[in-house]
Amino acid sequence: MNNRKVIVGLSVGLILSAGLLILFKRLRLSSFKKNLVSNANKEWSLWGKPLIAGGKVQETGEFECSNIYRERVGEYWRKGVNLAKDGCSNTPWSSAFISFLMRKSGAGNEFPYTPAHNEYIRPFIQNRKQNSNSNFKGYKINEEKPELGDLVCYSRESGVDYDTTRAYLGHCDLVVGVNKKQSNIEVIGGNVNDGVTKRILSTDGNGYLNDNSNDWFTIIKNSK
Repeated sequence: MNNRKVIVGLSVGLILSAGLLILFKRLRLSSFKKNLVSNANKEWSLWGKPLIAGGKVQETGEFECSNIYRERVGEYWRKGVNLAKDGCSNTPWSSAFISFLMRKSGAGNEFPYTPAHNEYIRPFIQNRKQNSNSNFKGYKINEEKPELGDLVCYSRESGVDYDTTRAYLGHCDLVVGVNKKQSNIEVIGGNVNDGVTKRILSTDGNGYLNDNSNDWFTIIKNSK
């Protein structure tokens, strides 16, 4: 009888330990994610911490074509996607900014550095559909909760959804804060109001993105 109790006790202990280990791994931020969030926040500070909350501008920042910041955008282009453009080029640079963050933070060859968001959104959605072993997978926004280091994306043209396979105009922001008690997340993106801007987006009671300021359709989970 005592032996049976010991065995049961050990089994329960092992199950609890395994569960705690899984939870710890989920809560622990990898060095890559730490770098990603830190680098995004540094860029945001550099631009004067512009902020949008509730779909309205709360704080303004610097302008992409001003003397210093046109060169900063040029750095996103050069280091992010190896193109010679700057903040006065009249070309959307939001994907170059995400590529810059990913490259600087150590994504290596796991991220397709590109000037167009859809060129990484579509492959990452396919990763999820095919259940590949990639560290980047795109889910529908009602399937996964946004966490630090993830990307949340919306379409910038009509007729685009999660299953669209053609090229399209889109935009992604990086999740840098999750506030469960306030039911919102903080995201940072480039070329938002002509700068690097933070947005506060609403989430529901379970933590899923429900913001209606844009046509959000996918969340790219980052498990790197």
